[in-house]
Amino acid sequence: MIRLQCDAPAALIPPLSYTRGRPILWRCIAPATRYLRAVHAGRYTSRRDARLLDVGCGDGYFLRRSACRERHGADLLLGDDICRGLDAADASFEYITMLAVIEHLADVRAALREVHRLLAPEGLLIVTTPKRFADRLIRLYVRDVDQMHETYFDERSLRATAHEWFDVVEARTFLFGLNQVFCLRKRLPPMLQSIAPVS
Repeated sequence: MIRLQCDAPAALIPPLSYTRGRPILWRCIAPATRYLRAVHAGRYTSRRDARLLDVGCGDGYFLRRSACRERHGADLLLGDDICRGLDAADASFEYITMLAVIEHLADVRAALREVHRLLAPEGLLIVTTPKRFADRLIRLYVRDVDQMHETYFDERSLRATAHEWFDVVEARTFLFGLNQVFCLRKRLPPMLQSIAPVS
């Protein structure tokens, strides 16, 4: 994992890139979709005193944009696998983001279990993921999309998959309905839910 604090220089982020070998059309579209994902995720991660973990951080684009005082990035290219567990203490982060990541995971339940462990009580998980019908457009510039995407989610399927660990508190679409952002709140353990204050 990489770690940035306050205004750490971008040079501290290793030059990771998923763009190598991609067609020119992909390299033109990817920056716009990445920007839109970051804008939508940023709406939920605005606390400056918070600790953020960006799973699938790539070249650190979202980490550089974040206002959080402490920012961590995990990525397969760094040797981090959220499905197998990360080297971080329980309740280490107020925010965890997975921007265009969840659809690539072979074991989503294992990843969600690990995110739940890593999030502080009431912590937020922010997920962006394309809708299934976006594949038609993606195929124009990514030939191997079928090998890249394991699972597609909509609000109903994400609720069903995550209900053991998270409540979906908000769901929105963007990019002409082709992409979506979900905000999920960490659930308290059942024994604590019964004694949680009623608001």
